[in-house]
Amino acid sequence: SGKEQHNFGSMLELSWKGSREVKLDDGEVRKFLKDGDAVIMKGWCQREGSGRVGFGQCSARILPAIPFPYDSSKEKEDESTAMQPEERYTNFKLYGSWWSSCSWTIRIALAAKGIPYEYGTHIPININLDEKALTSDKHSSINPMQQQAPTVLEFMDGVNVVRISQSLAIIEFLETAFDHRGGRLLPLDPVARAKVKEIVEVINSVTQQLQNSSVIGMIDSISGKEVLGNEFRKQAIMSGLSSVEKIVATIHSINSNGGASAAGPFATGSFGPTLADACLAPQLYNARRFGVDLGGFCPTLVEIEKKYNDHPWFQNAQTEAKPEQ
Repeated sequence: SGKEQHNFGSMLELSWKGSREVKLDDGEVRKFLKDGDAVIMKGWCQREGSGRVGFGQCSARILPAIPFPYDSSKEKEDESTAMQPEERYTNFKLYGSWWSSCSWTIRIALAAKGIPYEYGTHIPININLDEKALTSDKHSSINPMQQQAPTVLEFMDGVNVVRISQSLAIIEFLETAFDHRGGRLLPLDPVARAKVKEIVEVINSVTQQLQNSSVIGMIDSISGKEVLGNEFRKQAIMSGLSSVEKIVATIHSINSNGGASAAGPFATGSFGPTLADACLAPQLYNARRFGVDLGGFCPTLVEIEKKYNDHPWFQNAQTEAKPEQ
């Protein structure tokens, strides 16, 4: 903290012990923090002729106090909303092919939140998925989307069984329900969050969809030539990862030139992995699996990937860590 108002380092100083209003960007004012407020801090300093020192984004949310059980003046809350997430959501089980990019991303998210889970084996799913397995009654009872390998998170919400399919919907649930627990894959800062989702959309909505076996099989069937499908897949992967390379390289270029962006080693310049990294790790693996030479056109991504190998969220989610059935 400093002597001038723009140098104050705490909410208490900014509001001068609650005697002054602090205006927020959205027009609201605060004298003290309120329940639900997100507190985001990042900073750096640099003296002429010296290196830059600082820290990346640190964020937290103000949670409401849990009512004391003996406080009779408060109305009794619904039991499900009063329970802590660890008490309300239990018995997690993940269904999916271990080699699936979506399953891999969710395993990283579960590791980030420190949520124990069982790997489901209701149907035999492996790297060579056949149409009979995908259209079976047992498959459709778990996953509502036919012709796709099931990536489904199942858990108990009190006494009710809940199943959520689609990787981004699952991760959105984990981030919301376990907001206070473990790491955060979606930053609170609006710009940082948007950049994470920008990368995720390129991978999840474009690249992964075009490399799926069902798409490649359709191309082979229509063309009558198996090589066309594989070549299409490689081109789709290269196009998607080239786009991600440009986004990520720009972020890291701004940082290396002393910009005000975050300064970490991960995809969006953060000091910890985000959802962008959780989607990028399996996509880079699958690119190599399908014969794409990554070093030639996405060197920034290859360098960032090295960080994943040493990070505990990624280590147990890798294909090599597949549990014995």
